[in-house]
Amino acid sequence: MKLDAKALRYMSPEEFRVLTATEMGSKNHEIVPTTLISQIASLRAGGAHKLLSDLARRNLVSRVKNSKYDGYRLTYGGYDYLALKAFFKAQYCCLSWKSNWCWKRVW
Repeated sequence: MKLDAKALRYMSPEEFRVLTATEMGSKNHEIVPTTLISQIASLRAGGAHKLLSDLARRNLVSRVKNSKYDGYRLTYGGYDYLALKAFFKAQYCCLSWKSNWCWKRVW
């Protein structure tokens, strides 16, 4: 699956908070419960469910139905989005020369 980085521009800060909360919850859980995601992201349960369903529609998280509880797992696309966000936050700029990518630090 190819990474669609165009959608990165239109993601809200709350969606990144949910992605980060899913990553933080996966340190202790293989499948992160939705209640834990909403607690870590400091969002209400309804808002977290809506954001999680939007992220699952974009294939950034995957929903896993377990016998004990339902939860979510971060996909490779979700990890890539978090890595790109970290690059842009650290003021790296992305340059493309004929499909060869170069990352340079902007001083």
